[in-house]
Amino acid sequence: MIITLTTDFGWSEYVGAMKGVILSIAPEARIVDITHSIRSYDIRHGAYVVGSVCRRFPEGSIHVVVVDPGVGTRRRGVVIEAGGHTYVGPDNGLFTFLKDVRRVIELQVEAASRTFHGRDVFAPVAAAIAKGRKPEEFGRVVEPQPVRLEIQEPRRRGRWIEGEVLCVDTFGNVITNIPEEMLDAEFGAELEVELSLRRVRVPFLESYGFAEPGRLLALIGSEGYLELAVNQGNAGSMLGVRGGERLRLCVVS
Repeated sequence: MIITLTTDFGWSEYVGAMKGVILSIAPEARIVDITHSIRSYDIRHGAYVVGSVCRRFPEGSIHVVVVDPGVGTRRRGVVIEAGGHTYVGPDNGLFTFLKDVRRVIELQVEAASRTFHGRDVFAPVAAAIAKGRKPEEFGRVVEPQPVRLEIQEPRRRGRWIEGEVLCVDTFGNVITNIPEEMLDAEFGAELEVELSLRRVRVPFLESYGFAEPGRLLALIGSEGYLELAVNQGNAGSMLGVRGGERLRLCVVS
């Protein structure tokens, strides 16, 4: 059984603690680290990774996701069954992009610590499910939708396309929610972008290396959405964005 881990813990002892718990319960589990480099407390970044990466694993995989600035508060922990996969983690928006949600179980598990539910709740529940226990043994079935981040749907207003920054990835690429099919532009065109109180003009190129190092550009990323990037640099820092900002753009040439 595959159990994946996605956290904002970095390569710290906290990752090791979760793995130790899992292997103590399910020593035959195959643990796969998706990433522990989600920016600290960045639920949007975590949600994007969950939505774009977890579905690429075989059906039946269990995904433990911990980006949990509200740990120890009234936010609920959940097990979610969606698209043939099982997800375990805090219900704080991390599961925004899951499709085909079948069931949500609110966890009712007593934790040894108020500050480390990754170790004390989510990891042991995932391991027990991997061993064959039913998710409902750990809580109660609730309304079958997780908490979802409020994200503005992209739309056209005249020659402008309005959208939102989904997140900034670990390379500093600014990932928007504007899909490729909405952008009617040829490679080499220039885009005018209004974002975070700034207006910039950027070339629309095929990939990062078609721009000079340090140059801002626009491209279609691997998930099919428009990105703003800096070749060998950090567009998020350059533009002063983290995720959730509104933007609009148009083709100027």
